[in-house]
Amino acid sequence: MHSLRRRARTATAAAGLAALGITGLAFPQAAHADEIPIIHIGEVQGSIGDDDTDFASPLHNETVRVQGVVTQLTLEGNGNSGFFVQERADATDGDPNSSDGIFVYNGTFDSLRTATGSPAAEELGPRWTVAVGDEIVLEAKVGTYYGNVQFSGGSAYVYDVVDTGLDPLEAVEAAEVDPPDDAADAERYFRRHLGMQLTVPADSVVTAGRDVFGTDGEVWAMRGDHEVAQREDYSQRAYRDAHPLDNVPGEAFDDGNGYLFTIGSFGIKATAGNADAMIAPAKTYDVITEAATGGVYLTFGKYTVNVAENLDLESGPQPAENHPVEPAGRGEAAIGSYNVENLYDTRDNPNSECDDLADPGCVDPDDPEGNVDPPFDYVPASYAEYEARMGRMAAQITGDLHSPDVLMVQETETQDVCEANPEWTPDADLGADRLVCDLENTGEANAHADGQPDSLQELALIIAESGGAEYTAAGDLDAGDTRGIMTAFLYRADDVELLDARRSDPVLGSDPEVDYGTEADEINADVQNPKALNASLPEDVLEQCSGSGVFACNGSDVFSRPAQVGLFRFTYEKPGRDKHADVYLVDNHFSSGPDRRVLHRTEQAAYLAAISDAILSDDRRAKVLAAGDFNVFPRPDDPFAPGQTIAGDWVGPSDQLAPMYEDSGLSSLYDTMLDEHPAAAYSYTYMGQTQTLDQMWASPWLQRRIEDVASAHINADYPADAPGEEPAYGAYGVSDHDPEVVTLDLKHLCR
Repeated sequence: MHSLRRRARTATAAAGLAALGITGLAFPQAAHADEIPIIHIGEVQGSIGDDDTDFASPLHNETVRVQGVVTQLTLEGNGNSGFFVQERADATDGDPNSSDGIFVYNGTFDSLRTATGSPAAEELGPRWTVAVGDEIVLEAKVGTYYGNVQFSGGSAYVYDVVDTGLDPLEAVEAAEVDPPDDAADAERYFRRHLGMQLTVPADSVVTAGRDVFGTDGEVWAMRGDHEVAQREDYSQRAYRDAHPLDNVPGEAFDDGNGYLFTIGSFGIKATAGNADAMIAPAKTYDVITEAATGGVYLTFGKYTVNVAENLDLESGPQPAENHPVEPAGRGEAAIGSYNVENLYDTRDNPNSECDDLADPGCVDPDDPEGNVDPPFDYVPASYAEYEARMGRMAAQITGDLHSPDVLMVQETETQDVCEANPEWTPDADLGADRLVCDLENTGEANAHADGQPDSLQELALIIAESGGAEYTAAGDLDAGDTRGIMTAFLYRADDVELLDARRSDPVLGSDPEVDYGTEADEINADVQNPKALNASLPEDVLEQCSGSGVFACNGSDVFSRPAQVGLFRFTYEKPGRDKHADVYLVDNHFSSGPDRRVLHRTEQAAYLAAISDAILSDDRRAKVLAAGDFNVFPRPDDPFAPGQTIAGDWVGPSDQLAPMYEDSGLSSLYDTMLDEHPAAAYSYTYMGQTQTLDQMWASPWLQRRIEDVASAHINADYPADAPGEEPAYGAYGVSDHDPEVVTLDLKHLCR
């Protein structure tokens, strides 16, 4: 229904008759000197050439008038709103390289001011209520927000309402999303559609579990007719270019998988009228059964199609069934590694100022980048939430990892102020009282510190309560960072022994033989098992350190979260004489961001290589397994392609793990996974594609006794938890990392 007469777009009461332009826009025969002419939205967005990399608006900061149909409302999780405007399909500039749409940010308002003396002001008064289907003339200053060319309500006015009651998807073009394979070309493709409506076609395939950021979320997908989507096994997904199952096999750096696209939630929230509404809990391999349309928005470097209606999904194959971990059999042992993603409890640690919502924050004078300010979004909202999360992890460790003998853990809380309640039994049902804690005294004065990191100790008790194995937690608190996360161990004391440290041990002793070339930290002289090790960075590295980018450094030491070594004895019971094997486990959590902190992370790899070399130099037959979250990819993958500028005359590849390959004496078990089950060779998903951050490295005498190595795909491919929403897949998706497990031939390992 058209409730307002159709008007000449820039006519004022005294503007006279208008002449019709060839594109369908109405242009005035004569305009006042101060009249702003209507221009195409494409002129605001700019025409993007095939080689362009600068996507700034050519009219940035200029005040313009444009005309278009309000196609869609948006609502963010923080309550801010906006809307998309797009020119009618028959009234564009005809340039396929320029966008015909634009986003208008409107804060918390549902209306926009009308321009003084304008036709809109005369008919509507001082404000126009935002309405989908209205065709309006906007007068606004061209702005940019983190690359998104847009108008903002603070400097935007409605000059005229030309029509109302339109069906946007009939009035404007809403093509199916169809980005090219090349990532650079795909970026240009989406920039040419910025602010326009695009349709996610039915049969599109989800390529990673739903991501959640606070109360906002997104889903990555590809068209169902893409060659990768046509595969009929677990390779029906996007792998990084270097992976042999990438869409261009045999090339380590090719197209960057530009065919992927992101589906955002801003339109879904607006349709629901609820800022907490969440995009559907999609998992990898799910199929989108109904087409969905929404506006293209650029945020955090990603172009998202913010569909107006939530996704209809048909469940695809279960990622957890992609080469799952097999239980260790008779004569075998299993060792796992698991990043448990911010496993904090709800207790206010007296030794920390950033683990409780009321804390002021943590400051590290040696690492300003590591300073932690409130709010602390990693602290659970309630004990019930924390306990439920641990229950899901317990189910994974028991049911999916099959209770490995030792579990190397990353991102558990650096806290030891509790111990098991003497009244605890697996059947006692004590809840939060399963631990007794001293929340007043700090350091050695604490009455309940017992050498077991609290959140990990509580997880061990919950595993036992759920009918699983009995685990003991162990960890050196010196392995923690400023924020309060650390590496640690869970081990089955009935099967494995944590040995006493010898003063002469090459790494656990009083004078470690770690040959790194700089001054060792004081903690290195501690004689203990497990033990954190660290050293100062070389002077030439410190001189290059900066606060951001590839030269960013987390302080002046090699590690902000020191590597931690544990020496465990495995026993093979044989009638008449038991056989033993002592295995060094080196637990790691390198600095994050594969394309950031490049220099620092390379030094972390060098120090880890020096640790393993110290052990193997003492005993070339030593059994060593280094594992954890390395936060960078194994060879031949790299965040920087050959010849790509890293900084100055430093070009790719960065090869940050080169010291591990060349100096550690260890071999990457990722290569084993690639050879034996390539479709399952990954541990993480990012930007819709698989990558391998979590890794295992084995010494020769250990490697020859490996029966299997697997990544349990029980998290990264499943939807991340959303506030107020029950987990869609039970225990799955409780962390953002997939755990890894190596199975050993214990019978032949022991001697």
